[in-house]
Amino acid sequence: MKTMMKLAAMVLMLQMLCGCWDVKNIEKLSFARGLAIDETDDHQYKLTYQNLLPQSEDSQASGKPEFVNVTSHGKTILEAVSDVSIKDPPIYSDHLKVILLGETLMRNQNVDQVFNHFIRDDELRRSSYLMAARGKAGDIFTKGSPKQQLPMPSEKLIDLTNNSGYNGKIMLPLRIGRASIYCQNGYSFLIQAVKNQKGKAKYDGAGIIKSGSNKLVGFLSADETQTLTWVMGTIQGGVMPTTDKGHPITFEIKRSKSKIKPAIENGKPVFQISVNTKGILTEDQNPNENSFSKSYLHRLENIFEKKLERDVKRIMDKLQHEYKTDPVFLSDYIRIQYPEYWNKVKGHWDEIFSEADFKYDISFKIINFGTVGR
Repeated sequence: MKTMMKLAAMVLMLQMLCGCWDVKNIEKLSFARGLAIDETDDHQYKLTYQNLLPQSEDSQASGKPEFVNVTSHGKTILEAVSDVSIKDPPIYSDHLKVILLGETLMRNQNVDQVFNHFIRDDELRRSSYLMAARGKAGDIFTKGSPKQQLPMPSEKLIDLTNNSGYNGKIMLPLRIGRASIYCQNGYSFLIQAVKNQKGKAKYDGAGIIKSGSNKLVGFLSADETQTLTWVMGTIQGGVMPTTDKGHPITFEIKRSKSKIKPAIENGKPVFQISVNTKGILTEDQNPNENSFSKSYLHRLENIFEKKLERDVKRIMDKLQHEYKTDPVFLSDYIRIQYPEYWNKVKGHWDEIFSEADFKYDISFKIINFGTVGR
């Protein structure tokens, strides 16, 4: 009996000693922070990993780079990932923060299938950001001199997401897990676009991923992206420039609320879009300006209101008739409030959306005009 008890105790002790069975030697791993995926001319995948390099006080003093770019190729994503270990340390993806998709890849392939491996891989976090490159994704990480690449481009793309309070042209970050849900549930959606400008990564509008095919159908400009964030109620800051009698004026956004009310009229959807924005008159180059006058400020408010209404009408017309897709989730308003109607049209919503009517109620309020006024 005592012998059996000793054996049982030894077995339990052995199980406790196996706590580090999955330990990895960090000195022999590549910690990836960014990944760019492109389609090659021969229809293979090209991966460009941006990996952190171990740093010390001596390496910082000697100017040692903080990252290295590693490229690999393969007929599938996993084959390309595995190809890295042939020439470099294996990739460790636990700290991967941003995945950048190339333009050609997104136009030719279903993006949901492209990042299928990363959704299945339990090492990769579903919170990693997903972005769209204008042109080749690898160029965002590799173009420019080493000095221009500091800080590392992938880190810069992450940091720029924090500037949405200063610029309405920056979208709320799209996580890879959220993008997968959109694709699986048949939604069109917007994805933050990035371009290489003289060796530096820069946000530049948004790409439109169309439901069904899950492919890129086109890009929106930075100004069009800001207009849509206004409509969707996700705008956190930014400015609207326009003119008053030929003189530049600028409105700075401080708070904004949007409301979308759907209705069914004559068998087709009608959306009432209401936007209520408050902010500051931060620039008025009219030599005869008089910001102390309520009637003068009211006239400027009307100018800004008409400007935004024109912009919203223009972008909605573009989505309806050029791209024929709904990337701002107007379908959800119909699905929730008119479920019977939705069941009839959900199979061809893009066609129904292209025929929808819109009504607008735009309101601007200047709550401050700084320290200048006649």
